[in-house]
This record gives sequence, C-alpha cells and structure tokens, in this order.
Amino acid sequence: MDIIREKYLGIEGVRTVAVMADPACRPEWRRNFPPLVEHVWRLHRPDLFLVAGDLAVYATPGEYRAILRALDPYPAMLAAVPGDHDRPLGEFVRRFGPTRKVLDVGRWRFVGLNTSDRTFRKSEEAFLERHLRPDTLIFSHVPPRVEGWGFHSLSPRYSDRFLALLERHRKKIRAAFFGHIHGYSRRESSGVPLFATGGAAESYAVRNNRYDGPGIFQMMIFKPASGRISLCKLPR
Repeated sequence: MDIIREKYLGIEGVRTVAVMADPACRPEWRRNFPPLVEHVWRLHRPDLFLVAGDLAVYATPGEYRAILRALDPYPAMLAAVPGDHDRPLGEFVRRFGPTRKVLDVGRWRFVGLNTSDRTFRKSEEAFLERHLRPDTLIFSHVPPRVEGWGFHSLSPRYSDRFLALLERHRKKIRAAFFGHIHGYSRRESSGVPLFATGGAAESYAVRNNRYDGPGIFQMMIFKPASGRISLCKLPR
C-alpha cells in the first residue's frame, strides 16, 4: 500500500475510492478488519482508500506497524486523517503525514479534517472554507450532532459551527464521511448527505440515538466517474 503523506495532491486514473474509519481502534481488529478489507478488495479493487481516523488503539509504533502490515498486500493508495485513538499525534504524523489533506481525484476534491480532539475548531473551519470548491467531499473522524448521532458526536458548540458551514456551502459539498460511530448510518443536513461509514474494527447497529446490538462490518465505496456512493457489507 502506498501511503499518501502529502498535504495537497492531485491524482488521476482513480476508478474506485473506498472510505472507512476505525479500522484498528479495538484489540479485536485483527479478527474483524482483515476479512473486511479483503472482501472490499475482491469486489471493488479500490485505487484509493481514505481513512477517517483511528488506525490504532493507543497510537503506539507497534500498532501502526501492525495495521500497515495488514494493508500492505493491497496495491492501492491510502490517505488518512487522525481520530481520537491516534493521539498523541506524533506517531500518526510520522507515518501518515499532515493531519489535514486535500486530494483532487479527477473532478472531485476530498478534504480531510482533523477532529481527533473531538472539536471542530475555527482553524479547521478556515482550512475547509479555504479549500472548498464545487464537487467537494469531506472526511473527518468525529461527526456533528445531528438526529440520532448525539450519543457519540461533537459537542453542540462545534456541531453548530460545522453545520453552519454546510449550510453556507451546501451547493459545493457532495457528501461528508465520518467515523467514531462504529456502525453505518446516513443523515442529511442542508441537503448534504452525511455518512457514518460503518464499523471496521468493531460494528454495531445504530438506532434511536444509541448502539442497538451487533452490526455488520462495512466500508463505503465512491465511484468518481458517476459520483455514486454505495455501501459494501461483509457477509455474516
């Protein structure tokens, strides 16, 4: 796997993007995540994997070596932003580069944000606004506090800041992808689709603003040629 460490990068020839989060934030990831990534690879052959945080439990060098070994067999690119389990951020930055990223994939722009401290600071807001353009997709770890996500999301102060930005720029933003919630869930704000990308290290069903039993392991698929977003599920 080719790790993208650049803060800004243009990439051509990408036919499929896989978007995930939380692949290694629980000790049992070694049992759960490898079958998921193998299933996604077999069905979709992604050219680019985007990770919205939590590639480790305690952000240790050994944990990052282990997840990279699990990903190494797949001849694709990977770009990551950090989650709360990636703190302190020194080891993450050493292996994955800047905590914010802007990737241009054909007509699409992916903007990765750093919400690893469970905030959406004014500096992140300014970075996002500075790099927004038509056909932008956002990926970030902690989701905003919308209906059904309040149990595991940004505080109202930071959620309001993020959702106000969506309202201001809704015509430019195709979708936003998040982790932190270990299960697939779709919401919408100001007409913008919001996705909790699904469980990868552990998975739960998300219902009634809480976890509601075990879930299916999932990863999201984006097709740059059509703009289509879909969900890839690992069969039970």
